[in-house]
Amino acid sequence: MDKHCIQAEKVYDWVTAPLQFTKCLTISFVDDVLMDEVCGNFTLMNDSRELLWQSLLAEPVTGTIVLTLQQGDLNDLSIFINGDKIKSGTGKTFSRTVQGLQSLEVERTGDGILKGKYCLDLNYILPQGKEELPLDCECYTCFLADGCCRKADITSIVCREIGRRKEVPVVLPSGEKITFHEITLCKEGCLGVKLPNGCICVCAFSQIEKLLLCAPPGTIIQCEVTSFTCRVQTITKVKHCLCLELLVDICQSVKVVHPATIAVTAQECEPRPPIRPTSCSDQKN
Repeated sequence: MDKHCIQAEKVYDWVTAPLQFTKCLTISFVDDVLMDEVCGNFTLMNDSRELLWQSLLAEPVTGTIVLTLQQGDLNDLSIFINGDKIKSGTGKTFSRTVQGLQSLEVERTGDGILKGKYCLDLNYILPQGKEELPLDCECYTCFLADGCCRKADITSIVCREIGRRKEVPVVLPSGEKITFHEITLCKEGCLGVKLPNGCICVCAFSQIEKLLLCAPPGTIIQCEVTSFTCRVQTITKVKHCLCLELLVDICQSVKVVHPATIAVTAQECEPRPPIRPTSCSDQKN
C-alpha cells in the first residue's frame, strides 16, 4: 500500500439559511408623454392684456415658458400664469418651468408699446383609455425572470460575498467562547410579474444580508440558492399607477471551504482485462 495525495475541499462551516424580503413594482397606466412647442409674437399697447396660450385638456401639462422682449422692459410687463400674477423680474428675458400649466397671459402696465416673443415647451401626460387592472393579488403571477421577460431558473440568481469580514465573539450554549466572522452576501436577479391583460413587467432586485460563520482568512464562501418562490402580497393604486408589493422567499446553502491536500494510504488501481462472451463454436455438445 502506497501513500497518495489528493486535492479536496476542507469545510469550515455549512448552513442552510432562509431569506425573505419584499420588492415594490410600480406599473404606470400612461401610454406616452407627448411633447409640443408653441411659439408666437405679441404686441401690447397702453394697459392692454392678451391671452397667449390656454390648455383645453383635463390632464396636467408641464411646460417651460421663455419670454423675450424685443422692445420694452419686464418692469412694464405683468405676467399671469393660470390666472395668477407672478413676479417677472427685470431685463429682457423671463423663464420658468411650471407643473399643472393651464394658461399664460401678459399685460402692458402703463403707456407705450411692448413687443416680444414667447415659446412654450410642453409635455402632455395622456392616461390609457384601456380597462383598469384589478386589485386582486390572485390575478397576478410572480416568477423569476431574466432581463428579456423570460422565465429563468434559480441558477440565474447571483450570490456573492461583498465587503470585509468582521470578527464577532460568540458564546455557545455550552459556555465555550469562540470567534465567528460576520460576512455580507449580496443576491441579485430579476423578478417578473404577469398582469391580467397578459403583459409582463420585469424589475431587478439586489438584496444584502449578514451571516455569522466560521470563516477564517483565506477561506472561500460558496453560496447556492436551492429554492425560490414569490407572490404579489399587496396592491395599492396611486393616481395613474399600481404599486405591487412582491414577497420573495429564498432558501440557500452557504458553505465555507478552503482547498486542502489530503494524504491517503491506498493501492493504485489498474484496469482489468475485458471478459468476452463465449461464441457458439466454443460450446461443446
